[in-house]
Formats: sequence, C-alpha cells, structure tokens
Amino acid sequence: MVGVFGDIHGCYYTLLQLYKLVRDKYGDIQLYASGDLVDRGNHPVEVIEFIMSENVKPVLGNHECMFYYSFEFPNHPYRDVWASNGNFKTLNSYSEHPELLQKHITYFKNLPLFYRLPDCFISHAGISVLLQPKMHNTSQWNEADWEEFINNHMSEEIGVIWNRTSLMNCGFLQVVGHTKHRSAYFDQKTMALYSDTGAYTGNKLSCVIVDKNTHVDTLSFPTVPKDILFSRA
Repeated sequence: MVGVFGDIHGCYYTLLQLYKLVRDKYGDIQLYASGDLVDRGNHPVEVIEFIMSENVKPVLGNHECMFYYSFEFPNHPYRDVWASNGNFKTLNSYSEHPELLQKHITYFKNLPLFYRLPDCFISHAGISVLLQPKMHNTSQWNEADWEEFINNHMSEEIGVIWNRTSLMNCGFLQVVGHTKHRSAYFDQKTMALYSDTGAYTGNKLSCVIVDKNTHVDTLSFPTVPKDILFSRA
C-alpha cells in the first residue's frame, strides 16, 4: 500500500495539513507525489524541503522540467514556456532562499520520470494511448525497457510529463497528476487514477491511497488561503 499526493504547486501549508491526515490514518506507508511541486503557489521552496525531509518520493513534473532547463540551459525554449506557466512565485520564493537554489536544481535533475511499483505505476501525466502502436510485448519488459521507452518519448507532447490525451490501459493502475479534477477521479476504462485536485486554484490537495492496483481511499484538505494569496507576508 502506498499514498500518492497530487500536484502540490507550492501549497506548503495545505501539504502539512494533508500529510498529517495521511500519517494519522495510514501510519508509515511510503508516500509519493505526482510531480509539479513548484509554481503557482506561494511556497515552493518550503514544499521541496519538506518533501525531501520526509522522504516523499516525487516523479518529475513538467514544471520541475521547465525549472531545471531554465536555470541550467538558459537558452532552451523551456525558459519561455516556464515564464508563461506561473513561475513568478517560484522566482520570488528563491529570491528569499537563494542558498537553496542549486540544491534543488540538483534534486530535480535526479528525479525519476516514473515509479513502477507492485501497487501501481506513477508518472506525472501518464502513458498516452497514442503511444500504444509503439509498445509491443510489454508484459515481457523489464525496468530497463520501460525506462528506455519512456525516456525516448519524454520531450514529446504525448510524453509522460506533458501528455493531455487519454491514457492507455496498460493492465495496471496508472496514478497521475497534471490534469485537474474537482476530486480524485478513477477512469475504469483506462485504469487511470487522476490525483490532481487543483490545490493552487483554491480547491483542495489530495492524496490517493492504492493497494495492489486498486484505489482504496482518497484523503483531501482544502487549500489554505495563504498558500495562494498574492502576498507572501
């Protein structure tokens, strides 16, 4: 059994409340996150420090990808894309904590694109149904095969950090973020569980609990206003 937080997007105080709910109910189960720790909310630095300190294991989201390329490769097109995707609160946060910037760049560099677990498959945006024609005999794939395939398609519009298309039914539960729903949503047809419940929009942050490819519970906490109000004071 594992828990997976949906997209946190800098909502640190909301994360603290939800984390306590999860730990109180499920003890020391391993916790993961669907990516997009940064941008749009007010406290991305605090989110990352907390995630690291509590050994929550995130996958790489498109916002971490844009963050990383913008600092490490300033001429990369992702820099302009990031500027139009809510990065100003992240930049404000690091202006207050410049000593943590390089540490977090290195952390993002090493984030995996996916976790393939006995309980589920976790990625930020999921395996698109449009990739299905390129996938053959996946039941015989080992970890290296999955890693090679997903890495090869990472930068595509239908790759696992950018995809907005329907997901492929891979025969196991896919847990993803990226695409918002008012509440965590399970698509039975594709065996896809959507965990992003729009914390930065003022809705709520959610953590889905899964066990052996089954969605068993969802815990949520309403967005704490100081996570998204314009002032960081």
